Amino acid sequence: MKIYDYRQELIDLLENTGDDQRSLQQTLRSLSTVINILNHYDDQGTENDHHYEKKPAKHRYQARQRNEQPISSTARHTLHSLLTGPSNQPKAASTPRTAPDVKAHVPVKPEAPKEISAEERLAADNMYLVHRKLSGAEINHRYYSEAILHQLHFPVEDGDIVELDPHQLVRGLPSIRRVTSDHLDDYEPVKINVIEYAELRPVPGSDVLQIASTMKGDSILDQAPANTVVVDPFKYPGRDLKAGMVIDFAYFDHGNGLKDASAGSIRWIHEKQDYDTTRQPAKPKTVKKVTNTKHDYEKKLDYDLKQRTVLVITGVRDKVQGLKPVISKHHGVFHGLDASAEEKVSSSKIKREIRDADFVIVCIDAIHHRISQLANHHAKRYDKPLAIANVTSNMAVERAVGRALNGDPAYATSSEKISQN
Repeated sequence: MKIYDYRQELIDLLENTGDDQRSLQQTLRSLSTVINILNHYDDQGTENDHHYEKKPAKHRYQARQRNEQPISSTARHTLHSLLTGPSNQPKAASTPRTAPDVKAHVPVKPEAPKEISAEERLAADNMYLVHRKLSGAEINHRYYSEAILHQLHFPVEDGDIVELDPHQLVRGLPSIRRVTSDHLDDYEPVKINVIEYAELRPVPGSDVLQIASTMKGDSILDQAPANTVVVDPFKYPGRDLKAGMVIDFAYFDHGNGLKDASAGSIRWIHEKQDYDTTRQPAKPKTVKKVTNTKHDYEKKLDYDLKQRTVLVITGVRDKVQGLKPVISKHHGVFHGLDASAEEKVSSSKIKREIRDADFVIVCIDAIHHRISQLANHHAKRYDKPLAIANVTSNMAVERAVGRALNGDPAYATSSEKISQN
């Protein structure tokens, strides 16, 4: 006798039966109908069953495989309709069974080459941008402490491009070989001011310290007696801050004056020998007199600049434009930089001015020492001839230009008599 596997249909029927009387009655009627349908198809298959049992074992197995196939699609559709009965949920639309989709072969287009950034091009030559911090700097995603930067023979400012030596390590980091003349046009350097050589002083009745002046007398603290910055020793564990120590204090300059300085941080703590003024000065060395010290300066001053640009850096504001005829006299182009306000002359500004000049003259009689150092540093970076004028005068500048043009030493010799005219 052929048996049809109707277990799944019964399961579907029971799952679709609700708790109400109407659904239960409908399920009972459906079960009765199912029995009748199954008996009807079983009677039709009785004759085939007798023929099936007379076949050999091999043929009976094949016949069993064929007889266990589901009943006709019409009977199944009728049986399924009776089994499901009324349902509270809408019937989902049946989707015809189709052959699996075969995706057409679409050629993959090669990705366009990514544009190489300026920093990536510099990194190919081991050159990286400097992100200066209040203490230390970040170079190539690595932090260089202030102790490492302090040992360099040149200053490192925010926005500089430095060359690293991966084969020579300093405290586990590639050493900084030099500051290059490269720069990134789209990078705006962060302005950081440094209060140099400020002495820590106690605050009466408190555990904190303060700085109120500097040994150089050129910081924001020296502008008024009331200008002070509080330094909390608990903010710097392990440094053992005490009154009398001399520090460098850095802060981001946002144009808010003392408010910005109060949010700063200690950059460096100086050793006593760096600022000890009680030591006896070294005895001056005896200089032997040199015979035949007369020089033909008139001949040296007879030069032609051929319309090349001369940058004159001075701190005497009212004499800046007065030096223009000196350069014009030798067929040069004069460009002056007023350095009387030291806080307004940043390293990046000096760098831009020197980069565009052919010769650099620094009048050191009325400028801050930091400016002369930066000028000398950037002139070496851009390979610009530089000469020093001890005073801001026409003769001193004229002779300094002559030394720069002829490749002579930057400083004037003792035999040159300079008058302030």
